[in-house]
Amino acid sequence: MSISLKTMRLLLLVLCLLGLNASVFSSETYVGSENCAQCHQTEYAQWSTSHHQAAMAKPSRTTVLAPFEGEEFVWFGKTSRFHQDNGRFLITTNDTGAGETTFEVAYTFGVFPLQQYLIPTDKGRLQSFTVAWDARPESENGQRWYHLTTDEYIAPDDPLHWSGLYQNWNNSCAECHSTDVNKNYDVTNDSYNTTFTEVSVGCEACHGPGQAHLAWAQGDLSQAAPPWPSQLKQRAQWAFNDKAIAQRVSANDNDAQINTCARCHSRRSHLGDYQHGQALSQTHRLALLEPGLYYPDGQIQDEVFVHGSFIQSKMYQAGVTCTDCHNPHSGKIYTQTNALCASCHQAEVFDTPKHHHHQPSSAGAECVDCHMSTTTYMGIDARRDHSMQIPRPDLTINTGTPNACNKCHEDKTADWAMMHLSEWGQLRCDQQTERTLAFHAASLGQAKGQQTLQEIALSEAQPAIWRASAINALVVNNQSALTTLQLALTSSDPLIRQSGVRQAGNLPDNLKNEILLPLLGDEDLGVRLTLAFALAGIADVNLSKAQAQQRRTLDTEYRAIAERHLDQAEQHLSLGDYETRLGNTEIALTRYQTALSKNSQLLAAYINKADLEANSGNNQEAIGTLERGLTEIADNPDLAFALGLAHIRNQDYSQGLQQLAIAAKAESARYRYTYAIALHGQGKLHDALAILKGVRRKWPDNEEALQALAQFAVEAKDTRTALEAVRQLTELAPDNRQYQVWRQQLERIAIAR
Repeated sequence: MSISLKTMRLLLLVLCLLGLNASVFSSETYVGSENCAQCHQTEYAQWSTSHHQAAMAKPSRTTVLAPFEGEEFVWFGKTSRFHQDNGRFLITTNDTGAGETTFEVAYTFGVFPLQQYLIPTDKGRLQSFTVAWDARPESENGQRWYHLTTDEYIAPDDPLHWSGLYQNWNNSCAECHSTDVNKNYDVTNDSYNTTFTEVSVGCEACHGPGQAHLAWAQGDLSQAAPPWPSQLKQRAQWAFNDKAIAQRVSANDNDAQINTCARCHSRRSHLGDYQHGQALSQTHRLALLEPGLYYPDGQIQDEVFVHGSFIQSKMYQAGVTCTDCHNPHSGKIYTQTNALCASCHQAEVFDTPKHHHHQPSSAGAECVDCHMSTTTYMGIDARRDHSMQIPRPDLTINTGTPNACNKCHEDKTADWAMMHLSEWGQLRCDQQTERTLAFHAASLGQAKGQQTLQEIALSEAQPAIWRASAINALVVNNQSALTTLQLALTSSDPLIRQSGVRQAGNLPDNLKNEILLPLLGDEDLGVRLTLAFALAGIADVNLSKAQAQQRRTLDTEYRAIAERHLDQAEQHLSLGDYETRLGNTEIALTRYQTALSKNSQLLAAYINKADLEANSGNNQEAIGTLERGLTEIADNPDLAFALGLAHIRNQDYSQGLQQLAIAAKAESARYRYTYAIALHGQGKLHDALAILKGVRRKWPDNEEALQALAQFAVEAKDTRTALEAVRQLTELAPDNRQYQVWRQQLERIAIAR
């Protein structure tokens, strides 16, 4: 039902008389996509066939793609049957904790290349069933049921089970599959009353609430249109200007569009209420280029949903936006051919064998197959990497990152691919090479890339996400790194400031105060929440009256945001860490325990809880916590390491060494170094030396391991090994006078012998 302009004005007048803000009403009232169709028929028609429109739907014979005609699917001995009854779509399964149960499908979820089904359980929960329908055609091995986890059984008490925490729609999925979602989690009853104004991703999910715009459209069009819903400008204007690559000639003001897409098409966590038109950092925390999520060169590894890749790219730096390639209403790219890329990259230069070195019209001649290779998630969903990189088999050899050449030529080696690139004159040693090697070294705990990371962090030429990620990987153990961190905190980019604040939060209190207190009152929500955590525990006596009040305001804001997400185990973990910093031990322990009750496999909760127990004088409780962790996460090296230290604190050296030996099997210089120190403490000098020699081979710039190796070698009268270690130390720290003296002493001993 539409509202006339006269009625709208009357409503606004009533709101004013009641003392309410009329702009809040107009900006927060959703009207539904059907109302948009009255004027925007073409856009509505395009949207009607899009994946956004089909992101979620009430089940019907039109929306349900699977047959539901009694098919049975067996997975690790668990049988699920899909059938109908009087128009209802049902799933009967014994993959539950309570035996065979029949559930009615509440909604379809997604449409292509797979479709899942949401089923209600208890307390307002909708769960995403993990036996999905492969919607691809039969010619592509589709039109079948399959399990999203094919090679591992997931028990009903596992948080990854379809009925568990991480398959919960209310918490994990709803925000990006419907319009105007309000989670409405009730922590007291551990229940949800989740609402939305439109079941799928409608017009207002991107453009914003439309009531004010609708009232204007139905009234006096000579008046200026209200600022929202957002226009989200479409394709930019580009010109070649006698160059092979076009340049943007229209104003580059479309970050609002990119932020709108990034709200869902990114790996991120949710902060405050989403307000259309705001920067992403005001409502979400974007994941950085961290190991496990991205490869060291920035290519996608885990499922990261486009945005973090795209803002690395040269395309983004040049001003390309989402709608330069994608129709914003259908979601489809404008053409499936190289002509899409040729709109900015002259075909005469780039769409030729001289450039791509493949037969025209072959797979190797497709721009996207070389520069946007795919990674498959959820079994069948191939996603293209939007960092748009040049294939680098040399980086595959040096760091293990994938490359597009070998993704197509699976039967060939990276050496083979590099040989061909060499023949074509395409081998590179450039900024990307140095950047990748630095991040690879950091991921291995090596120090040799730290100077490069500092340079990346301070380089205006680098994308902000690379700069923020470099700061995140810094080891702040010298004045140069500290200066880099201080400069990062002055950046105009909130992503860089957030990363700087997070790093500074680990500094000693005097340094932390000096460099973080000037950021009190930062305008960005993401920065403020990171700052609240970093400054937790700072005594008011060290602050001015105004600073103390600002810190209390941060505390209030931090807790208010956290309260919205207490359905998440990770939020209780974060609050446990926060209360630990504040010195609220009992509250922190309760938070950690709540986190574990929600996810018994949450590694950090075991370790942080045990640390707090040990630091509170309850080392035996810490041992119990870590042992419970190992029953849930068997053979975990992090738990074994913490447990080994806990046993040693109890002077149970036999148990301690046993656990440290397990931890030392992991690829960790710290764990192996600590194991060697413990062995030495028990008189096992030569065993300790053997471990440290291995550390030196694998992590040749680990300073503390080299120090221990030199000391233990001297003790074992192995002057040669001691001298080699000290020489490495003098190369690592040429200004360290103590190392120089030590080296001279050992060289004299070696000559004397």
